[in-house]
Amino acid sequence: MCGCSDNIVLLETLKIYTFMGSYKAKYTTGISVKGNFKIEWAIATQEELAYAYEELGMTEVIEKTSTIKTKDEPKKESKRDSKNKSSDSKE
Repeated sequence: MCGCSDNIVLLETLKIYTFMGSYKAKYTTGISVKGNFKIEWAIATQEELAYAYEELGMTEVIEKTSTIKTKDEPKKESKRDSKNKSSDSKE
């Protein structure tokens, strides 16, 4: 009747999120509420941050640091690579 069963998040899903990345809150103090979810920034766990970021879309206040590279992620150039490209283009 209350629709509470619609708000169930599987533990396996949260484990996948935390395995694929780590999450960092942009706030260090305070409390945010979205729907019936409340997060205390000073003591938020990785699971809470993952849920807020991935399921609730709170990307403005949580930063995700990827730990696994996927095919569609762009490669980061090292300083050495960028120097080689600039010297190659001068030739």
